[in-house]
Amino acid sequence: MNNKKNKLLLFFILNFYFLTVLFGCTTAIVEHIEPPGLNEGQVSLFLNGPEKSSLDISFDLSAVTIVTKDGTPRNVLASPLRINSYAVTGRQVLLGERSLPEGAYTKLFLTVKEASIRKNGRMAHLALPPDGIEIAIDIKVRKRQNTVLFLSWNPDQSVSDKYLFNPAFAVKGQIPELSTLLIYVTNEGSNNVSVINRELGEVVATIMVGDRPRGIAAGSRREQLRIYVANSGADSISVIDPTVNKVENVIPIRFGKEPEGIAVARLSYDKELIFVTNYSSNTVSVVDTMTFQETEKVDVGLGPVAVVVDPPTEDLAGTR
Repeated sequence: MNNKKNKLLLFFILNFYFLTVLFGCTTAIVEHIEPPGLNEGQVSLFLNGPEKSSLDISFDLSAVTIVTKDGTPRNVLASPLRINSYAVTGRQVLLGERSLPEGAYTKLFLTVKEASIRKNGRMAHLALPPDGIEIAIDIKVRKRQNTVLFLSWNPDQSVSDKYLFNPAFAVKGQIPELSTLLIYVTNEGSNNVSVINRELGEVVATIMVGDRPRGIAAGSRREQLRIYVANSGADSISVIDPTVNKVENVIPIRFGKEPEGIAVARLSYDKELIFVTNYSSNTVSVVDTMTFQETEKVDVGLGPVAVVVDPPTEDLAGTR
């Protein structure tokens, strides 16, 4: 049964990756995120819209500030946004991603310039809270790791006294997903990988990897599923354990420069090889997944980008 689940997950990961390459479908990132410092991690902030809304509310979000335990504020909003309750119904919006010093963070402050409500074809302005919008959080940013926050908005409970805009947000962090229907997408400008629940159509986790991640592939040596990410800006491969959605190892690429495409060939039950195209050095590196060592290189043409491998013989025989 576990073998069937792993193969199903592998199918969805590889198919989504190929669609991403062909059609340019990647998770929307507003701007390039600078690589974090040695003692920094990354925070991703999402707004989850309601399943339905009976009120047509709009507001202009100009800043979102995250505050450390000692009171130091840092802005995480990528750019000002106009948010409408009808427009975000059933949707998820990436508000911003920032590299932050590791440590404890206890508050979010939302700066809203204007809010309005539309009823019976008429728009009326809403008064804003005099002390701003403060949301209590309790997270720890760890170096070289990503922390995800989700703000779930309930528009129907966001107006008090008929005129005061007092948005109702529920905050939750990243929840481990053990579903077999997860999709992994590299985000080159953010130095991370988005984990998408295919059934929900939402980001459920974000995994910080190396600089400028490009290619992605899945392997299942000895039924232990792993996700491999080619970091083109770091000359390395990040190894992700999808059961916890964390990087468990980093493989340096010493025989090549700027790895792009990646593929995994399963030779037997306990033997797999990773093939990585190195764009700047015109080579393909071969990595043994048993030792996580680069074993050889193959000289190819100029600027190799993509790579594919044949499936195991037993898989071919099973398709007849």
